[in-house]
This record gives sequence, C-alpha cells and structure tokens, in this order.
Amino acid sequence: MNGVLVTGGAGFIGSHLVDHLVSAGEAVTVLDDFSTGTRDNLGLAGRSGRLRIVEGSVLDHRAIETAMRGCDRVFHLAVQCVRRSLGQPIANHEINATGTLLVLEQGRRQRISRFVYCSSSEVYGNCGDERLSEQDSHCKPVTVYGAAKLAGEYYASAYHQTYGLPAIIVRPFNSYGPREHSQGDLAEVIPRFVIRVLNGQSPVIFGSGANGRDFTYVTETARGIAMAGQADVLVGRTVNLAYGKMVTIREVAHAVAHACGRPDLEPVFIEPRPGDVIALQADTALARDVLGFSAAIDFAEGLRRYVDWFRQHHPDPASLLEAEVRNWQLPTDEAPKVVARSSSASA
Repeated sequence: MNGVLVTGGAGFIGSHLVDHLVSAGEAVTVLDDFSTGTRDNLGLAGRSGRLRIVEGSVLDHRAIETAMRGCDRVFHLAVQCVRRSLGQPIANHEINATGTLLVLEQGRRQRISRFVYCSSSEVYGNCGDERLSEQDSHCKPVTVYGAAKLAGEYYASAYHQTYGLPAIIVRPFNSYGPREHSQGDLAEVIPRFVIRVLNGQSPVIFGSGANGRDFTYVTETARGIAMAGQADVLVGRTVNLAYGKMVTIREVAHAVAHACGRPDLEPVFIEPRPGDVIALQADTALARDVLGFSAAIDFAEGLRRYVDWFRQHHPDPASLLEAEVRNWQLPTDEAPKVVARSSSASA
C-alpha cells in the first residue's frame, strides 16, 4: 500500500488528521520539526504500527525528499501561526510560503497522485462578505500569515495548471478542541479563556469582542481534510471547511464561563490585537454539495467536549496561568534572522 505524508503532522490539526488516516487503515508518514508539535500528539497513531516519523523542516529539501519517499499522497499542514507573523513577518513568510513551494516541488518530482494544501480562512481578511464563498469572495488578507497562506494557494494552483500536479486547496476555519495550543504566542482564544476561568479569573478580550469566528471542532476539520483528499471532483479547486455559523468572541467568553461553572465571571476588555480580522463565517455549500461534508458538532457540544478533555489532561490549571495577557509582539528593528525551522499545523 502506498503511504500518505502529513507535513506538520505532530501539530494540533495535523495530529488529528493523522489519527483519522491511521484509523482508516492508512500508512502515514509525518514530517515535523517538533518546534511546536509534540510526539505525545502522535501517541495514539504510533501504537497502530502504521506511523513513520521524519524529524525535519519544510525548508529542508533533503528532509522533504526523505519523508515523501514511498508516499503517493501529501497533506501539507506545516505552518507558522498568525500571531508569530505579527512580530516575525519574514520568518512567517519563509515557512508558510517558501515551505509550501518546496513541498510542492518535491511532489512534482515524485509524481504525487494527490496534493492537499491546507490553507486558512485568514486569506479572506476583511473582505466584507457576510458568508465567505470560495468563488465569490475576494481575498484581502490583513496579516503576513494570511498573505503567505494565500501565496501558498497560488503556488498550489500554479503547480496544478503548469505541471499537472493534482492539487486541492482546503480552507479550514477556526478549529478548536483537544491538543489546541494553550501557552505563549501559539495559544488560541478558547484555551486561554478556559485557563483563566478555571483559575477564577475573567477572560480577557482584545477589542470589543464583537469580532467573530466560524469555530469548527478539530475532529470535524480533520475529517473534512481527509475527505477532500479522496475527492477527484475537487482537483484544481478550493473548498471551505467549517461549521457554518459565526460566534463572537464576547459570546465565546460567556460560553466558556458557563461551561466551566463560573457564569459570574464577566470578560474584561483591552486594546485590539493588530491585524485582527473582524468576521469570518463560511459559505459551506460547496463542501456540502460536492464533497458531502457537513460539520455535525455544534459549538456548545464541542466546547463541552473540550472542557471535559481539558480538565482530564490539565488537573492543575494554575500551572498554565500566564501573567502576560497579550500573546503577540510587534517587530523590533533588529535584522531578520535566517529561518531554519518550521512549525506544526494550526489553522
């Protein structure tokens, strides 16, 4: 049986995709530098006997070639997150755009039969559409992260049109759930809110909280990505993967407080985060009608599952509490450093 390569497979979304593929009987190779992903995330898949791990960067030609050898399909999820792009724009571009180009080129050389590029809803930016459509909404990214992910889309499309590489582009919206990053500039909003509430502290919202996201439970995202990899009809096309309903950050704060048994904790508000997108809500018609994918776990159920998981895996939430609530930095005037590492996937 030919194998499947998942770049960034030790990360948040990547490890759930690996679990899904392994459970379906696939032989999976993970390429990851473990700068943010962890081997613990691959524990379940590792016990299957069908997992191979190559430690290396998507900026390392030799590591990519080694990892892809023996694989006929590639899921490219390795990424550096949006918050790091605020303070490290050059490094973020190198990993997210150049790294994608290098993986595509190796896919062309090895004649890969399917290449799934995991993009991001951040490519839409503030394009102003109520529901964001793959065909009709214009992409106007507001961060280097969003711009680099969009560049990756263009590279994937170019490799399909010029070299015949069977590429599919998926745009997951904000995934959440088990294994989500909870510390430092990798930390996402839901884990940060959960940690503060479980420590008896109010959630801190950047801005007014009126901005919103289309939160999608991570196992649903992974299932959608896997399905896209099997869909011949999507070759050369782009598809949104999302639940299809926007939840404001203010609503998230109240939902987390209730789910954690502290409805008395009202959020507090500080200045907005630079480059924050106002609203992301997916048009999911293409995924439903062409791919046959609909996310079934709504936000209330997904949040309940995540809080239960969090309590089991983090019995001492006080150890995760951070004094600094702002988990980003803007660039300094120092010269950019040469990039040597890549990060694990989190769309």
